[in-house]
Amino acid sequence: MNADLSRLTKALVFAAEAHRNQRRKGAAQEPYLNHLVEVLDLVVQATGGADTDVMVAALLHDVVEDTSTTYEDVAAGFGERVAEIVRENSDDMSLPKSERRRARIAAMPLKSRGARIVKMADVISNLRAIAVSPPAGWPVERRLGYLEACRQLVDAGRGTDAAIERIFDETAAEVERSIRDDAPFAFDGREVTARHLESAIGQAVHLVYLPNTEGRALEAADVDRLCEILGRSFPSATVQPAEAIYEGRRRSILLARIRTDSTDAVVDLAQRLCIAFHQRFVGVEVSGRYIRIYADDTE
Repeated sequence: MNADLSRLTKALVFAAEAHRNQRRKGAAQEPYLNHLVEVLDLVVQATGGADTDVMVAALLHDVVEDTSTTYEDVAAGFGERVAEIVRENSDDMSLPKSERRRARIAAMPLKSRGARIVKMADVISNLRAIAVSPPAGWPVERRLGYLEACRQLVDAGRGTDAAIERIFDETAAEVERSIRDDAPFAFDGREVTARHLESAIGQAVHLVYLPNTEGRALEAADVDRLCEILGRSFPSATVQPAEAIYEGRRRSILLARIRTDSTDAVVDLAQRLCIAFHQRFVGVEVSGRYIRIYADDTE
């Protein structure tokens, strides 16, 4: 097998394993691997596949930031240059979001050319996702604000590669049009999510998990608040405290059982609970099928 192709397939397998339990944070909940493959495709479109290190880094660009993989793991498996490109595109997650954004823009012109190409491809993929399946709770103004932040980031790295910059400019213009005009292809991602949750026969019982992602002590007031929110949309529901293992830790959660024919209503509920309880996600299960509903951003 060609050595470059072998490295690329090895990186694809590595990324698929590292991100195996992750999905994108828009309401459509695409597998995260879809994003990584799209970033790779954009890099190939821009560069013609001339630099294998950059293509491998495209697949691995989030592996240090979003998984337990370390810089050393990437370097050992794929070489120092790939690891450095990944490092250049890994945010310091200890910083507040606004500071991360400023640091990202400030660092853009200082990155290596390969890292800038990967970052621009990443931004293009994220913008496409915003147009098709925005995160829960993102009104038009927030989506336009995200678009402007992406433009600032790419502008900071202008002069890197004409092809990838042209693809970004075309994407940004189309995304802005779709957001402002509510173009037909900019469908509400909740519709896709709902189709995943539909039961074939009978009235489904939906399980809604409030996962307590911050691991704080739950109080009676939390139960009262959940019941109040449920009562606005459903005539009856069962709420109970439960214990769960999440990210290797035991934590208290709240579990609600809702009988309804409307999966749209349950998806809407999960999105509202994300915001009301400041959760990164809320879990929804129907007939043994589970999906996460996010109200987090993709930045």
